[in-house]
Amino acid sequence: MMKKIRIISLLLMSLLFINSAFAKTDIEYLPQDQPPSVLELAFLRELGPSILEAMSTHGNKQLFTSERIEKINRNIHEDYYDVSLRVLGYEGPLNPPYTQIRITFRIPAGDFKNKNKVISYVAQNITPEEFKKLSEFTN
Repeated sequence: MMKKIRIISLLLMSLLFINSAFAKTDIEYLPQDQPPSVLELAFLRELGPSILEAMSTHGNKQLFTSERIEKINRNIHEDYYDVSLRVLGYEGPLNPPYTQIRITFRIPAGDFKNKNKVISYVAQNITPEEFKKLSEFTN
């Protein structure tokens, strides 16, 4: 009887461990105090049209520069990535008003019709000094 209880307990603990492993998410924060890697730059170039579309949809009819990926959250169980990035919006040839825009895109696996869904969008005006500081470690 005691042996059966131990076996059942071990099986239940194994199932709990397996379930927690499948629900796992990985989060990676990208350093903002150094220039972006070639991989980050390539990924940002691919996201460029999605960034412009998100800005336009949310009423920011500006151009952008100084884009940086801040965080990537990988949901292993649901098989998607949430990519959080920031860009700096500007008017004309890098003229104010300046806007810091943070966008999080959900990039699902194999869903090419609804690619790069915006799940978070926050825009705030920034000063020329803030613009200069946030542009320091970009391209």
